[in-house]
Amino acid sequence: MKRLLLTLLMLSTLLLARNDVPSCYKALSMTNPNPNTQKELFILVDQTTPLDKNMMMYTYKNMMNFIKNGYAVTIASFSANSNGKYTDVAYSGTLESLLPDESKHDIAKKVLRKYQGCMNGQYKFAKKKATKALVRVLKGANKNLPHSDIIKSLNDISKHIIKSSKASSKVVLLVSDMIEHSSITSFYSQGRLKKVNASTELAKVKKSGHVADFAAAKVYVIGAGAVGKKGYRDSSTLKMLTTFWESYFSTTNANLVAFGTPMLLEDIQ
Repeated sequence: MKRLLLTLLMLSTLLLARNDVPSCYKALSMTNPNPNTQKELFILVDQTTPLDKNMMMYTYKNMMNFIKNGYAVTIASFSANSNGKYTDVAYSGTLESLLPDESKHDIAKKVLRKYQGCMNGQYKFAKKKATKALVRVLKGANKNLPHSDIIKSLNDISKHIIKSSKASSKVVLLVSDMIEHSSITSFYSQGRLKKVNASTELAKVKKSGHVADFAAAKVYVIGAGAVGKKGYRDSSTLKMLTTFWESYFSTTNANLVAFGTPMLLEDIQ
């Protein structure tokens, strides 16, 4: 446990300065007039939840809406620290803000051409690298993993990655069936999803000490209650699962915008 916490602390320290996308301003020895990140999207993928093609495309499409100047994207996966599956940041990249039009008049044409070419290349690089990371993470999901430690993973990720982000606005896309099965609690009974009592389960979360802090981020969930092609979740059980997570996010400094059981009908904003 101590070793895991030390690893996460080291990870969060590295992420403070991490950017998988090379800087054009540094490459050309130029001053970035607006180094601040406007918005960052955090895609958190539960490795115990395989997605169908439609949900994969939804995740990719919404990620691409954040691959633009002044925005950042971070892709992380989690499960239960077993069988080689553990919390991992697959990609974290920021596209730099563009120069204001009025500033371009003070730059030599040769330098400006290099700058414009570099910024175009930066976009293509970020798109390719983020897409590759997302595909790898989504295809790495395995429903046969024995445990699903969502609560502890969200606690670690929120406090060490999301909260430390300097972005002005933070958005989380959580890809998970949202069915906890860990030492903290289990939403299963006799191999089936049980009717989750929100107050009882939330008390267990608080007792465990794993109360996350999403730093006022907007949260979207996709895949909740998901099962295989022949599976089925009754509406009353899904409603109770939804109620628990609504209570959970209201307790963890998050703004739960939409909870997909399993699909969302709106884009991430």
